[in-house]
Amino acid sequence: MAVTRNDVARAAGVSTAVVSYVLNNGPRHVAPATRQRVLDVIAELGYRRDVVARAMKTGSTDSVGLVLPEITPSYFAGMAQQITNAAGACGLSVTVATSNGDVKVERGHVAELAQRRVNGVILFSLEPSQDFSWAGELGVPLLVLDRPRAAEEGATAASHLAEHGCRRIARVFAPQYAFVQQRDLGVARALRERGVVGDDAELVVHVEASEKGGYLAARQLLSLSPRPDGAIIDNPRQVTGFLRGATDLGFSVPEDIAVVGYDLDTHAEFTIPRMSSIDINVGEFAARAIEMIRNATPGDGLLIMREQGFSFTPRESCGHRPLPA
Repeated sequence: MAVTRNDVARAAGVSTAVVSYVLNNGPRHVAPATRQRVLDVIAELGYRRDVVARAMKTGSTDSVGLVLPEITPSYFAGMAQQITNAAGACGLSVTVATSNGDVKVERGHVAELAQRRVNGVILFSLEPSQDFSWAGELGVPLLVLDRPRAAEEGATAASHLAEHGCRRIARVFAPQYAFVQQRDLGVARALRERGVVGDDAELVVHVEASEKGGYLAARQLLSLSPRPDGAIIDNPRQVTGFLRGATDLGFSVPEDIAVVGYDLDTHAEFTIPRMSSIDINVGEFAARAIEMIRNATPGDGLLIMREQGFSFTPRESCGHRPLPA
């Protein structure tokens, strides 16, 4: 027989109202000793809230929907983890769905999650500039994440390699994401401004966002004559494959080719060599997203959250000495 709230109240020697205050973190204060006693009884009896009944009463399920293009690239996996962490700290669960690069699938997932009475849906859209007029019909807030400074990220990577003397700079990227396309436009613009070769078709390689994609890109680019002396690589999995491919062909980074990657975060410290990387603070980004959902109301409809900055850390892959531990 299921344990009820009345059972918890009776065992803890408090009213059912106090049990509710503990479970919901309010609205009234509960003395720390009393709160702990209630929590101990909940753990001892194995009490579980009736999520369906609560949803019918409050109109929400204390949960957040998250829709990503895919989950395997480490950037999106990291985003999912950080959003889950931030949501969990606020007592919210997260349901994740992936669109597999299809805008129609993306919209379908958003609608389905809204029907489940989530508190809101967070969407990392393939096309953040699309018409979201349909968001007002969802009945829950839709928060669209965007990286409007992606072109600046690309320009920073290109400028750094050019300043290091690179004159044939290759680009390795998966073109299906809007922010990746914007980054590549920033790369191309920065190279033109510096008179650096980067617009040769053979120097621009579109591959899948995987280790295999990066490996194949390395074999293709490093077989050219003349070879590129610099490369900008879209994501950590491609970086891993590119480094392996270069090694198999007998080339060294950065002696034969300097490399900059995106979104490596702490992974950059454990590649060989350590990878120069452009990153955003994913944890901060995720925390802001959850806070916006928590403060939103069902009638808010569409919300837009744009990342506010990025950092560039030069490391050994561009010839920088490692920082002392």
